[in-house]
Amino acid sequence: MNLTFFKSATVGLAAFVLAATGLAADKKLTLDELFPAGRVLDVQITVAEKDWDKIRHQSRNFVSALHESRKVKPIDGPYEYVNADVTIDGMKFEKVGLRKKGFIGSQSSSRPSLKIKLNHTDKEQAIGGLTNLTMNNNKQDGSIVSQYMGYAVFNQAGSPAPRCAFAKVTVNGKNLGIYSHVESVRKPLLARGFGNDAGTLYEGTVVDFYEDWEGSLEHKRGDDKPGREKIRQLIQLLESEEASEEAIGRLVDLDSFYRFWAIEGLLGFWDGYSGNANNFFIYLNPKTDRFHFMPWGADALFRKRSMLNFNFRAPVSVKTKGRVAYRLYQLPESRERYRKTLHGLLKEHWVEDKLLAECDRIEALIKPHLNREQYRFTQSLDGTRDFIEARRGDLMKETGDSMPAWRKEPKAPPVIAAIGKIKARFSASWMEDSPRERTNIGKVEISLTMDGREVALKDAGVHASWTGGFGRSSKPSVRIVARRADNDKQVSFDLGMEEDAFRAGDDIQSSGVLKEGRSFSFGPLGMQFIGGKTRLSAAGMREGDKVEGEFEGEVMKLIGMGR
Repeated sequence: MNLTFFKSATVGLAAFVLAATGLAADKKLTLDELFPAGRVLDVQITVAEKDWDKIRHQSRNFVSALHESRKVKPIDGPYEYVNADVTIDGMKFEKVGLRKKGFIGSQSSSRPSLKIKLNHTDKEQAIGGLTNLTMNNNKQDGSIVSQYMGYAVFNQAGSPAPRCAFAKVTVNGKNLGIYSHVESVRKPLLARGFGNDAGTLYEGTVVDFYEDWEGSLEHKRGDDKPGREKIRQLIQLLESEEASEEAIGRLVDLDSFYRFWAIEGLLGFWDGYSGNANNFFIYLNPKTDRFHFMPWGADALFRKRSMLNFNFRAPVSVKTKGRVAYRLYQLPESRERYRKTLHGLLKEHWVEDKLLAECDRIEALIKPHLNREQYRFTQSLDGTRDFIEARRGDLMKETGDSMPAWRKEPKAPPVIAAIGKIKARFSASWMEDSPRERTNIGKVEISLTMDGREVALKDAGVHASWTGGFGRSSKPSVRIVARRADNDKQVSFDLGMEEDAFRAGDDIQSSGVLKEGRSFSFGPLGMQFIGGKTRLSAAGMREGDKVEGEFEGEVMKLIGMGR
């Protein structure tokens, strides 16, 4: 296979040839050698077991990640760096920073995605100017190829994106399998993609350009003042009736955006900017004084239809949940421009034989290094092959003469807003088999207010067990079950905690769901959650152990789903 098909648009073939031959024993790593096409990186991590247990059990939940305060500024992440040593293809980096990464869907305690901060202790330690390495676990991508092949298509088509390689990651000698080593969006990527690194960079995670959301995009580098002002101007424009293609083009580089947008559509990127207002960067390029979009988190590709809010009537050739994409798509001239861009990509960059050959090459390359949790690989990769073979026909059937009309307007990104308060004092026993229906076990005093009004409860009971109804999970939980006095409906509260925090003494961050009956409580505002702090005076996780304490927190609802 011709390796130049998948190289970055601005990285010479020589870098790939060098990387494919392996590293000489006396040679230091270069940036290009971090992203080889023809071999798997060997990444060996050594970290104190207590520190490894600490970071791998850290987690993020919907309640904290989507709290309404994120409209003002991004939510601080829960992950902390610990010291570690890392050896990459035989080159050792001592006392680096190691932490978990991931929003929600990619979290794992056994194979966590990882960030490696080379200059954590030694401020001069870097590889070709790159100080942060990103190792993604591909938990949501059984095929393992989405990021590697997807970013390659972006780069090959002239839409700046990270480079990607495969890495076999071991921690303290244990094989965690194949990870996607994705180039962090830092100065080297910006300089390569845009010819400069002096602009302002923001990251978007389930956010978009809506009124009162200007603080939600996370500032990563550059001067925030002009960047934030441009964000405000774009929001105001999209809120108005003046959002013509020409007006949007004064704030967003349209040549760049149409290419980025059409590649997301071509690849079936359902969790990207146009598909879910998620997983994107914007760069205020000083050369153009306009925003340029870049992809991130590209582990949700090669799907004909979205995995979120599935709508069979939605087009398969274009996604419009990102607000810039939506407003442009309502304009006939913009739909035609998108169609021409998409067709150009199909003609120049969608070469089925090469893409299928690349699937075969990758399968042979990484299969010997997989972890047992990556058992879906072969079946999922066959699904990617099916997508590649069918994609041209699916797109041309829908866009041969014109783009399909689609006017469903996206809603603002989801937030979790407080709608009530809960306090509880309880004395329970640990039970390996959670009795999902029973009340009147254990002792509990509970106070619940919803929308400012007290909710009277009766027949309240409590027990402690593992969260979830599909076998033991990684979180112990205190489960309170009662009935509403007004309608006799069962109400339950699950207060989940991290396993290593489940002990007497300290306040413990706790979260879960409020259910009415046997399922989630859905209403005009969506699902109901609980978040707050538990203080345990007694704790144990063996059958019959006493679990006592008190909880205080908020009841919240998810607003903005169903886009």
